[in-house]
Amino acid sequence: MKQQRVKEQAAGRAGGVLVINVNLTRGLTALLAAGMLLAAFIGYLAWSQGEVSASAPQAPLASSTGMRQYYLTKAFYSTAEAGAGVCADGYHFASMWEILDPSNLRYNTSLGLTEDDSGQGPPSNIWGFVRTGNVSSSDSTVGTGNCDNWTRVDDTKTAPQAQLDSSWDTAGDFQGWVVENTWCDYNRWVWCVED
Repeated sequence: MKQQRVKEQAAGRAGGVLVINVNLTRGLTALLAAGMLLAAFIGYLAWSQGEVSASAPQAPLASSTGMRQYYLTKAFYSTAEAGAGVCADGYHFASMWEILDPSNLRYNTSLGLTEDDSGQGPPSNIWGFVRTGNVSSSDSTVGTGNCDNWTRVDDTKTAPQAQLDSSWDTAGDFQGWVVENTWCDYNRWVWCVED
């Protein structure tokens, strides 16, 4: 048998063909089979993960930077309109506490009002309605009253408004914000923040 193989190999070399004789042992065969099974299993896991990801509901993306976005509407609204929902899809009427620290947010210049020197940030010195985080109230205390939860247009009730301060040396500002009340029958821009 061995002589026959040597003759075949010699004949193959003479004709320009190289014959390689591979003898697999049982251990090598088992190892190769286990490797193929492992590769198939990993492929299945990757495929099934892709299927789950594709079918799972996706949360709205904050932005390309991963920061939550906010903006001040480009149009005026009454207090009742602000409470009814004037923000773009994926955004809602912001509470002061959601936008208090603008350094952790990204201003959406496409949706939001801008001024000559806004750059990529929000405008300053422009009042916008902002939620209080309080119960429904007609109280006149700043941060308490909210036109009965943004349902009243009334010249005897007040609503909170906030603006980023354009006077950087103002004492008593609220972390860059100036907040005060305005009458519930006034129209203002509205601060919106991403869901």
